[in-house]
Amino acid sequence: MRHKKSVMRSFMMVTQLGLSVMVPVFVCILAGYYLDRYAGTKLTLLFLFLGFLAGGLNAYKMAKATLAMNEREERDEDQKTRMERQKENQPNVHKPKQPSRVKRHDDEKL
Repeated sequence: MRHKKSVMRSFMMVTQLGLSVMVPVFVCILAGYYLDRYAGTKLTLLFLFLGFLAGGLNAYKMAKATLAMNEREERDEDQKTRMERQKENQPNVHKPKQPSRVKRHDDEKL
């Protein structure tokens, strides 16, 4: 089950990474095209460059967040295995109950 979870998480991350990089690029190209068409300027290449910068920033932020999440999960998993090992190493010895050394009034008559 762990392997399937890892594969699906990787697939979702790659898909999200592709979308988060390509959407700003296409939006900026579209904005540059319409600006060129209606205003008569030549800014499509500038907007293309800005789109690549925005996509790269999105990819960086997502990769950073993913690495932090993976480190946190590994740390939690290590702590869980450490706790399980400590439980296994603790002896389960039960001492028999010691007789009371306090004498009661009834015990003195015997």
